[in-house]
Amino acid sequence: MPISELTLLLSLVLLVVAPPASVLPPLARRAGWANPAVRRTVRVGVGVGVVLLLAQLVVVGWVEAAGGRTWLDERVLTWFVDHRNGWATGFALVLTSVGGTAAMTVLALSAALALAYLGRWRHSSVVVAASGGAGLMVLGFKDLYDRQRPPRLDQVIHNHGHALPSGHALGSIVVIGVVTAVLLPALRRPARASLLAGAAVLVLGIGWSRLYLAAHWLTDVLVGWLLGGAWLAFAVTALALLDRGAGEGAAGSVGAAPEDRKSVV
Repeated sequence: MPISELTLLLSLVLLVVAPPASVLPPLARRAGWANPAVRRTVRVGVGVGVVLLLAQLVVVGWVEAAGGRTWLDERVLTWFVDHRNGWATGFALVLTSVGGTAAMTVLALSAALALAYLGRWRHSSVVVAASGGAGLMVLGFKDLYDRQRPPRLDQVIHNHGHALPSGHALGSIVVIGVVTAVLLPALRRPARASLLAGAAVLVLGIGWSRLYLAAHWLTDVLVGWLLGGAWLAFAVTALALLDRGAGEGAAGSVGAAPEDRKSVV
């Protein structure tokens, strides 16, 4: 690996690992490390994040071993190109706009401002940090992996820049995920299930739109979800620790019934 790529890789590792490593320990101490529930929250959150990071490395290794295009990438692209129709194309264009940088930025900033207005500054900062970090990850990993997009003849709208990972997939899972995690403690159980299902469907739909429009290969979207999922796991762990911290449980559960004021993890 060239020195420039090695330097970039190390910088990206620091970007992904350093913030959780510096933020989660003090949050865990504040929440009460002696509490088994706090230790379990940290172990589960960090464990999920590490597993997802390793999984994306496996997918990237598969792409490299296949010479830049796996057999599954080719088959999925061919299937979508062969099964396009008017209504589905319009729906995909709407979803890809919803999952774009502009829409996700508006969602993240709106959530952060609303939280700040409610006095939940720490939760607001987690939303901003998670969303901003996701944007930096997209730029950094795209430059590192330097993968070409599917052929322009197959693309419904022409896309520029590198393909791996999908910025829509990574950004949407982080922004939608962290906003969902912030909202969950304020909802009762039936509403929580609906919110989680809606968020999952939206994230999956955004990823589907990128494949349908031939903006990305399947493995681009998978790596975006895995990287974004890892970053989201760290962010949700931070939110959970904030809610368990002294004085933060009530502030992080405005509008929730006493029995529903639980951690998001």
